Order: sequence, then C-alpha cells, then structure tokens
Amino acid sequence: MITIRPCLPTEWNTLQKLNDEVFQDNLKYDPDLVADYALSEKGKNYFKLVLKDKNSCCFIAEEAGKPVGYIVGSPKKYSYRKSKYFELDNMGVSPQNRSHGIGSKLIKTLIQWASEHKYKKIIVNTYFKNSPAIAFYKRNGFGEIDVTLERKIVK
Repeated sequence: MITIRPCLPTEWNTLQKLNDEVFQDNLKYDPDLVADYALSEKGKNYFKLVLKDKNSCCFIAEEAGKPVGYIVGSPKKYSYRKSKYFELDNMGVSPQNRSHGIGSKLIKTLIQWASEHKYKKIIVNTYFKNSPAIAFYKRNGFGEIDVTLERKIVK
C-alpha cells in the first residue's frame, strides 16, 4: 500500500537519493545537465532550502516504509499574469514503481496543498522530447501553455 506524507526537514538526503535515481535518464533530453547534481553540495543545499521554506511543500510516497517517490512545489511569481501560481518544481517515482498511480497520488496531494494555500494554477516544466512525462502530466490535467527555447552562443 502506498502512503503519501509530508517530508520532514531532516530528510534532504532521502530526497537527494530519490532524485538521483529517478533522473538518471534525463541526460538524454539535456546533455547540459550536471549528472550528479542531486548528490552534490548544490543539490543538498537545494533540498535543505526547500524543506525549510514555509511557502513550499514536499511529500514523499512510501511503500512498506520505503521511499519510492516524491514531489516538491513552490510559489511561482509572474508579474504579467493575474492568477496566483504554484510550481510543481521537482518530482519523481523510482523506475521500478512507475505506472502504479504513485505519481498521480503525489500530484493530487500537491494540488490539495496548493488549493488550501489559495493558489489558482499549477505549472510544471518537462523536456520537450520527454513524451512519457508529457503524457503523464496531461493525464493528470495539465495542458500546454508555452514553449521554452534554447540557443547555444557560439563564437
């Protein structure tokens, strides 16, 4: 049975390990990624800050007491938009536990938290070529709103 619970402020290391596990395939979408970011000092600091931020939230999915997924959300400010936005900043489910509804449960938990804190919209970014993630987010009610483009600066 899967349980979803708030992440404790001391569990930054659990988040680092989960993040490292679930994002191993992201280098195929973005060769500019720092492969060991999650386990680096910067990754550690990111998770520590998120867990201290009272405006952010983090939940862990567990099966039989073992962490199998997580989700992190934080406020997203747009000076040019009317609604109050919340960003699904970071989430993942261990590869061997995917396609069992865990990610959807995590998103529902994040939506509930954001709603209780008076947010009106949730935004998420994923890689353009990551079609499984795009399909997952669409199944969970997200729709396309913009496209981010990148260009190398060559001299």
